Amino acid sequence: MSTNIAAKRYANAFFRYVKKHGQVDEVYTALQRLQGELAMEPRLVEFLKHPGIPRAEKKAFVADQLAAYTVWVQRLLTYVIDQGRAELLPAIIQGFIDKYKDEKGIAEVELVTATDLDDSMRNKVVQFLEKKLAKRVVAKTVVEPQIIGGLVIRHGGMVYDGSVRTMLQQVKRRLGGGIGL
Repeated sequence: MSTNIAAKRYANAFFRYVKKHGQVDEVYTALQRLQGELAMEPRLVEFLKHPGIPRAEKKAFVADQLAAYTVWVQRLLTYVIDQGRAELLPAIIQGFIDKYKDEKGIAEVELVTATDLDDSMRNKVVQFLEKKLAKRVVAKTVVEPQIIGGLVIRHGGMVYDGSVRTMLQQVKRRLGGGIGL
């Protein structure tokens, strides 16, 4: 079984488990925090998945060093360690977060512009996307001056490119590359 499929199954099962106990929001918040910590300290996952370290030592580490996390997150970590699947932890966490956002009707998008978007324009773009996606949009803005102008929207593996740079490249291709753009 591919690791992505396995991680998704663990994430979905864990989601159903905490949902049944009414703890989805609390666990979501805790897993977001843990995801950030794992990104900053990748050696933690390496430690948890290392075959030479006894499972009891790993579980003791989780109980001691990760005690600030909810009992639900500790149960997930302990279960994953017991199953010998700690290498799936980042993908399980991401799967849970994705499932949460899907259930709550949240769409994350990245708005790329050449200059900072003012609040009014950002709100208009977000409102437009909320209507199109029929979800609550959480937008992250990124400034990339090289796009020259316009807007690039990234959402769920899709890119909608309305940048001036791309438009100029299309004009150049249509003209046979005869101009120096």
